[in-house]
Amino acid sequence: MKAGALSGNLQGALWILASCLAATVMTVGVKMASDGLASTQIVFVRCIFSFAMTVPFLIGYGKRVLFSRRWKMHLFRGAIGAVSMNAGFYALGALPITTASVLFFSTPLFMTALAGPMLGEKVGIHRWGATLVGFAGIVVVVNPSIDGFQFAMLSALVSAALFAVMLIQGKTLSKDDPPGTLMVYFMVMSTLSSFPPAITHWTWPDTDLWIILFVLSVGATARVYFDIKAYAVGEASAISVFQYIRLITIAFAGYLVFAEVPDERTLVGAGLIVASTLYIAQREAFRQRRARAEAKGQTAD
Repeated sequence: MKAGALSGNLQGALWILASCLAATVMTVGVKMASDGLASTQIVFVRCIFSFAMTVPFLIGYGKRVLFSRRWKMHLFRGAIGAVSMNAGFYALGALPITTASVLFFSTPLFMTALAGPMLGEKVGIHRWGATLVGFAGIVVVVNPSIDGFQFAMLSALVSAALFAVMLIQGKTLSKDDPPGTLMVYFMVMSTLSSFPPAITHWTWPDTDLWIILFVLSVGATARVYFDIKAYAVGEASAISVFQYIRLITIAFAGYLVFAEVPDERTLVGAGLIVASTLYIAQREAFRQRRARAEAKGQTAD
């Protein structure tokens, strides 16, 4: 490595930090826009702006991005993404943004639970144990009592679960299709799927709301790009931990912009969820290293 050059993992960590800041901009923007617009409308406008911003990148792939033998699964993935966004944006509008974000971080837990039925992966006792601890953290945050439960919390969990399904589908589809194909199908289908619910609640935004919608769309699009760059240069097992900086930036933004202070249940639940997902990531990294070592051993034989 040249003097002064950054290692791949350090570059990845910096890209993740940029992703966290972009995600915070999007989160705050959704919360602000929710005061004047329905969440379904925010999702639709976000999809329109984001699609427009990604078109120049997609053009570089050429016409081949439009063709896939698994186009039906691509369309289904886009529809799943639209529902996930609608549920997530609704939760952000109805809950403190830190609480909603903590629940969104349950996505790795759902991915672990779904890895068996969707990918045929064998999930060991260690990862199942960590997953149960994480779901215990969700119970702490949600507080499923008559007085404590809020429907918006369920909506946040639905968003996280569907996002997990979408990520798993993306992992499967990426074996046959390039990233550009996944992106264009997702953008087109999520935009089309989000149009009907948006038009039924349409209110024409004023100038301030249009600015907020544009800025949150820039944040959402930038976050996806920064994540792609991060995992392209760094090792997932080394840099994924930095994703949790987002909880800090969002909690700070929630206090600064909306005077929100996380309650004790949110903090305790966040600790359990973060600890469990970090452990799952560590076990997954160990499993991959062992598989690579075994593969090399077989090759040597």
